[in-house]
Order: sequence, then structure tokens, then C-alpha cells
Amino acid sequence: MRPDKMSAIHHQLPFMVMLMLLLLCCRVGAQEAILDVERIPVKGESWIWSPLFQAAWEKINACQQGRLEKVVPPNPLITKLEDFEWDEDKVMPKDGYAVYAGPATPAFAEETAATILRDFDIRVEPNRIPVVEQGLAAYGILLRELKFKQKFFRSENRPLNFHSSTGEVKDVSFFGTAGKYSATYSDVVQVLDHQPKSGSFMLSISTEREDETLIIYRPEKPLRFQKAFEDVKLAILQPFNGTRGGATDGSLHRQDVVMIPYTSFEEETSFMSKLGGTLYYGDQEKPWRIVKAFQLTKFELFEAGARVHVETGIGMEPFGAPPTPRPVVPRRFICDAPFFVFLWKTDAEIPYLALWIDDFESLTPFLKKQ
Repeated sequence: MRPDKMSAIHHQLPFMVMLMLLLLCCRVGAQEAILDVERIPVKGESWIWSPLFQAAWEKINACQQGRLEKVVPPNPLITKLEDFEWDEDKVMPKDGYAVYAGPATPAFAEETAATILRDFDIRVEPNRIPVVEQGLAAYGILLRELKFKQKFFRSENRPLNFHSSTGEVKDVSFFGTAGKYSATYSDVVQVLDHQPKSGSFMLSISTEREDETLIIYRPEKPLRFQKAFEDVKLAILQPFNGTRGGATDGSLHRQDVVMIPYTSFEEETSFMSKLGGTLYYGDQEKPWRIVKAFQLTKFELFEAGARVHVETGIGMEPFGAPPTPRPVVPRRFICDAPFFVFLWKTDAEIPYLALWIDDFESLTPFLKKQ
């Protein structure tokens, strides 16, 4: 099969950083990879989710002769994948992802790897792409590096006391802004919500990609990803628009404080145990089963932006500028407790990447500059 004839959804990415993933959340040490956005986060775990798995799931299903009729025994997670509704073009970043599907042959693996190298300048070993005798394979890649329009400051002499939901507290490194410097971010940081009594807030940070933002959401308590999506979408539609310098000012102003921990993790997770069952498509005599499903995820959040690198694969076989100074209300946007990070396209209903941070392995320990 020639690369130009492979079943693919493809967009070229000018930036570096790679994501090859599926609908899920990721585990590293105290992190967990999940495929269900309705779960409440487990205390002390960090999760990551993206709908790229959904795109790959739909692509591999499109290779079948007929729709998925039933799964024996019933698998609630597969049911959710089948029922999921979204606008892929609006959600996924333009020129930044591709999904390939076809016969799970060595030729398909070689051609997919060659296409990714040609179009993304990323080398993927062909043996990472599922090869299954008489089977089907899907492989997704999404690459993104978001650079903030204005770089934040790194704290070199002061740590942030991060409180995990388990009750553990540790000093971590952070970036942000405070005092008079915060006013210089008025055009690039939008305050979507701020509830000082509960400590909850949402910030939307502009990036060099005009239609993409990075959103920080520190909720009052752990939330399902789906509920967090809904909260953020509502706040985007009904943002703060109060008096300049006031408590409901929609822009960051002087005396506001922003403190965001440096975040990074890397982990590979298998989803075989979560996608069990015998799959029956159309009127085919032979049912199918998932024999490979994985994700490798890397993520970094730092003062200049964010980087993501994720790989995922599925194998299936037949079974059988500052404003004029004026009185202001100082506000504190401090991520000293579990928080969400979203990579979100303008007008999309859901993000193309979502993270819940609630563990110390994902955070950078504070080391005072000597």
C-alpha cells in the first residue's frame, strides 16, 4: 500500500513536539491513564486526556465491513467510545495531527512510519506500529508546542508549597508574575473566573497560535473531566467583564499574583485490560478482538509555554502593554493545589489535551539558586 493510498487523516505541523495518542488520561508513577472522562480523579494521581484515541477508534472501525453491532461481554468503555459525539475539525489542531488505519501488515507499519517521518520529521520505529496477522491497525500522531505570547518569570529564590489532595505538602518550582509586572500581561492573560473564597479560578493564556490557548483551571474540588470541560466552556462564553482593576476584571492587572508549577511527566500505558470483549461488526461471521492498545505520553509546562509528545496505537484481529495605574483589587491565581491544564482551540466544545495535576512526580522539586 502506497503512503498516498493509506487511510489517513493528516495535517502537517510546523512546530516540534509530538503527540500520537488516543482518548485517555496518562499514568506515570502516581499518574494514571484513563479512557473515561466521567471518572472522578483518584487522590494523588495526575491524569491526561485527549480525543485523538477517539479519532483512531473511529478510523479503525471505518475499515470494518459494517458497524459495531455488539460486544460480548458488554464493555461500558467501548460503548462510550461508540456513543461519543464531537466535531473533530473544530477540536483538533489544524496542521498538527494525523491518524492512519489499514491492514495491520509489516508494509503498513513501514509505510506509516515513513509517512510520519516525511510529513512530521519524527522518526517512529515501525515495530511500534501494530502488526497483526489478518488484522487491522490504527496509529495516531498529534504534535504541539504552544509558545506563550509573553514569557512568564521563573521563581529562583522562592518555592511554591503544593498541597496534594492526599494531604501531602512539598516545595515545588514555579513560574508566574506579581506586583506591577502583572499589568504587562493584561493583553495576553484573560481571567475567565475567580472565586477568592474557595480559591477556584480560571486563566486563559494566549499563545503564538492565534486560535489556540492554554487554560489553567484550579477548581474548588476534584472534578470529572467532562464537568471541567463544561465549566470552562461556560466561562469562555460568559467571561469576566468588570471594571478595570476590580475583582471581576477580565484581564490580569497590577498587584495580581500568578503562580503555576513547572510540570513534566513521561509514561507508557497499555489499555488492553480496559478494552476487553469480543466485537461483532455487521453481518461478519468472525468476531474481532483488540490485541494491542497503548499510549506513550510526554508533557512539559514551563514559563515559555507547553510541549506534548504522545504516541498511540491500536491493533485488532479477527477472533476465531500596561494600563494607566488606578486603584485595583489584588487577586491571587496560585496553583498550590490540584489543577487542570487545557490546550483548547477557539470555538471548540472540548480541548484537544487536558491534564489534571495532583502528584509530586509531575512537579519539579524546588532547588534554590546557589
